[in-house]
Amino acid sequence: MTAPELEDFLALSVDLTAFPETDLLGTGLGNNYLEKVRAACGDAVVADLLAAHRAARADPEGLDRALRHKVFSDDRLGPVARAVIKLWYAGMWYGLPPEWTDSFGAKAAAEASAVTAASYQEGLLWRAIGANPPGAKAPGYGSWAQPPRIDNRYLKGAAT
Repeated sequence: MTAPELEDFLALSVDLTAFPETDLLGTGLGNNYLEKVRAACGDAVVADLLAAHRAARADPEGLDRALRHKVFSDDRLGPVARAVIKLWYAGMWYGLPPEWTDSFGAKAAAEASAVTAASYQEGLLWRAIGANPPGAKAPGYGSWAQPPRIDNRYLKGAAT
């Protein structure tokens, strides 16, 4: 993998997860996640996904609309982009639907698997809800008495 490819993957991930690049880099898993997507779906799919994202960023009608039309509505790229979101949030590759693998042939993409031992602990889910991953990071005595808090910066576009 090249440094520009990792930069493109991180830029895509920022737009898919709504987390800043510093948070994604802080997980230490960018390389691992890019390699997981590549191993599951193939080099051509990764290259096409990153190219579609670059095109979406350059679209004059806006990034959100362009992502919907150029990435999420695409039969080949949409499921992969959704899997990337789950990968960052849950720290696990959940696999693509059988229809995807039947059409595009990457059988490894259908298999659910963990990426690394740290990926569960570093899942963005825990940061988004302001909680620690159960059994992985000690939150401190009595912390269970307080409900999780959701930081407003992660409610982008959500009704408040």
